[in-house]
Amino acid sequence: MILFVDHYDSFSNNLISWFLSKGLNLCIKSYHELDKIDSFDEIKGVIYSPGPGHPSEYTESLKFYKKIPEIMPFLGVCLGHQLLLYSEGGKITQISEKPIHGRQITLSNPIPSKFFLENELDGTFVLYNSLGCKIDDPIFKENMLALAFEEGFVLATEHKVYPRIGVQFHPESFASPGGNTILNSFLRLIS
Repeated sequence: MILFVDHYDSFSNNLISWFLSKGLNLCIKSYHELDKIDSFDEIKGVIYSPGPGHPSEYTESLKFYKKIPEIMPFLGVCLGHQLLLYSEGGKITQISEKPIHGRQITLSNPIPSKFFLENELDGTFVLYNSLGCKIDDPIFKENMLALAFEEGFVLATEHKVYPRIGVQFHPESFASPGGNTILNSFLRLIS
């Protein structure tokens, strides 16, 4: 079973539908219900969904992240990406004063990854959030790796040791033609 933590974003349904279309056993829980999960015995991976606001506002998700076994695969999308970085010690700040919702970006030649295969992060993706973690944050010299970035902000990350990945963009959006590859990369970590 994969645990899907919903942070009440309109894109959560798209992500849920994508994973269910693969025939996966998905357990969907609101971030308010995380305190009811007391065992990881049946869980093979954890997904943190997109959502509104700053990651510091999601104390339940931050506490739960610390309980996830280190070897368990983790995927953070948009807010989930920010929660990953924030939990690991990163600082989340405003990317732009202007809204960037729906802006497509093209990534190419990302930094080599432990968890993504070559060229899996190459492609066109769409951003829907104005918050992010800067490339010069000390976290990227410590426990996290900045795989792809634009204008000084990290758009894809992974833990240097554990199977924990995050993307600032929305791979589940129709405006992210390279998104299926990203989501399949996470599934490969689980199997």
